[in-house]
Amino acid sequence: MATTTNKYYAYPALANGITVTSGTSWANGSWTQIVPASTITSTFYITGLTWSFIGATATATTYEFLFELATGAAASEVSIIQVPASLRNITAAGYLPTNFVMFPEPVQVSANTRISCRISNGSTTAYAIPAVKIFYQAP
Repeated sequence: MATTTNKYYAYPALANGITVTSGTSWANGSWTQIVPASTITSTFYITGLTWSFIGATATATTYEFLFELATGAAASEVSIIQVPASLRNITAAGYLPTNFVMFPEPVQVSANTRISCRISNGSTTAYAIPAVKIFYQAP
């Protein structure tokens, strides 16, 4: 999809990202609202996802996650995007960079639609993943 009128944005913009808590052992966590209904008031196209990670350690641990984005009212979410992610947590510096995924093709979403996110992971521990934001295109 080529466009000369759409611009790239992040949501939330000019605010901290949303913290989403994962489920454990590949069970889904709860849906957490990222974009409230009636916030993006024109058709938009989700183009990517970004998040930070929990504190790093010097241990050699691999974390695997599945992020899901959905549309719909609370308790009526419909999954539209799944984003697999993994991270090898091995650093003596105690720092892990922000992660992001840009989608090969934008996903169209109707104006005024609520977007939420949930996360599952392969660990027996639930993780609070901070700074979750979407990238999107809109006029």
